[in-house]
Amino acid sequence: KWASAAQISAIVSSTASFQILFLEAVTKLKIAVRECRDADPDVGVNPTLNPIDEAAALLIGSMEGAKLGGSADLEDGKLIYNIANRHAFQFNTLNQFQYSDSVSTIEDLLFAARGELDALDCENLERSAEAIVKYSMVGIIQACIQLAVSNEDLSEFSTSGDLAMGEGLAVSILPLIHNVDPALATSIETNMIRVPGEEPVPDGGVAVGKMLGKGFTKALLLHCHNLGSISRVNPCEGVVCPECTGGKTGSVSSAKQTKSMW
Repeated sequence: KWASAAQISAIVSSTASFQILFLEAVTKLKIAVRECRDADPDVGVNPTLNPIDEAAALLIGSMEGAKLGGSADLEDGKLIYNIANRHAFQFNTLNQFQYSDSVSTIEDLLFAARGELDALDCENLERSAEAIVKYSMVGIIQACIQLAVSNEDLSEFSTSGDLAMGEGLAVSILPLIHNVDPALATSIETNMIRVPGEEPVPDGGVAVGKMLGKGFTKALLLHCHNLGSISRVNPCEGVVCPECTGGKTGSVSSAKQTKSMW
């Protein structure tokens, strides 16, 4: 159904970055928790490759360099760090150092998780691992919202790569939303998954942005304000989630208070 090289490139890159590699990072985090629980308390965990380091590599990518927050050049990097930093200015979710709040939180959680694995603090390690996964979704949801807004202006015959990118990103988050609200997931799918011959985003970008904000809070139980907002849509408008936790900025203790989705 993809008619241009730009669309094929976009669907391949989004699938690789935000489905295949991201799920591998989640697997590494779960391996870390399992190794922690299985470890001999007198010996500890001493793997050849630390699974927390492996997860970090899969979330960050080598192109981001060694600087905290990743590369200042948004053309560097293709993974979770990049997508969050790329949308942070637009959604007003930059921290004081001019990179994404969610990236800052993920960094703090990765450092915490490494120490917790070394100390065999398995309960806190599991909390850190799950919080890393949740905050990794912020940039993906932000990108979906932005693409819903821009793609609604495209025709059913468009060969824009943004249509494929929107679908690739949506597929990475739809299963989580479907687990808690199948009807909401179906509505998002109707708007974000390309059907040849039909106009993109039939309900409009503003409506879909609000759907994604609602899905974010229901699936991840994170406060919607982590997403921020853009000029045309506030994804948190009307969202009520009294059970949601998790602060906006890089407090590890606040981030780790998120309720379990595992």
